[in-house]
Amino acid sequence: MTTDEIIKQVRWCIDEEAYNEAALEGASAFDFGGNNHTDTGMMNRIIIAKIPDALRWVCLYAPSELLTGSDVGGSDTDLIYEDTVSPQSVSQTDSAAGIIDGAPASVSGNRFVLPANFIKLLRVRGSSWHRSVSGNTLIAEDSDDYLKLHDPVCAFATADRPQVALIDKARKELECWPAAPSFEFSCVVSPAAIATSPDAQDPATVAVPPLVKTSFVYYLAFLLLTAYGDARASAMLEIAKMNIGRTNA
Repeated sequence: MTTDEIIKQVRWCIDEEAYNEAALEGASAFDFGGNNHTDTGMMNRIIIAKIPDALRWVCLYAPSELLTGSDVGGSDTDLIYEDTVSPQSVSQTDSAAGIIDGAPASVSGNRFVLPANFIKLLRVRGSSWHRSVSGNTLIAEDSDDYLKLHDPVCAFATADRPQVALIDKARKELECWPAAPSFEFSCVVSPAAIATSPDAQDPATVAVPPLVKTSFVYYLAFLLLTAYGDARASAMLEIAKMNIGRTNA
């Protein structure tokens, strides 16, 4: 969607057409897409400024299966990041005794760092695994399930039954069991800053997954009406949540 399209959709949600009926040419904000100051521009500025916040909300609360795809032709959505990583090998001289030269170290062999703008995991799969692990089945580092991975009495994770733990650090990490030569993963990341300012003359393009477009627009309407202190804001939020199947976000 272009920022012009987003502005129109949000205005239609709250029944506010962008029409300078009062003809106040000396208003303090640009009418987006025009060369003059108008009274409609102030609302447009708020909408554009809140686009990253609305996308981030969708990323956090929409089910993973709704975040795939893009409404930008021939392009993947900027909200999904995919990569393949290979844990660094540690030579025998740099590791504890008994580790074969060139083999993955016990710490780095099954753990890797996620992108700095990581929001949530979609899936991960080790190259030697027989199945992938969904982001919905991650285990916590302080859980009993995680403790079992280090307990010799319990069954270890295998290629048929892999386990993945999310390590909550300043830069989040994934710890994957069993270790593998490489891991491929996909995750949702925080949206990039919009490549335009509210005062720009040319509209920017925002990649929005088609299945969450309605929620995205109505959440923007919620943020807009909240800025104005309008009581209709709660109704916009309920519609946004309903369209992603949530009742408590």
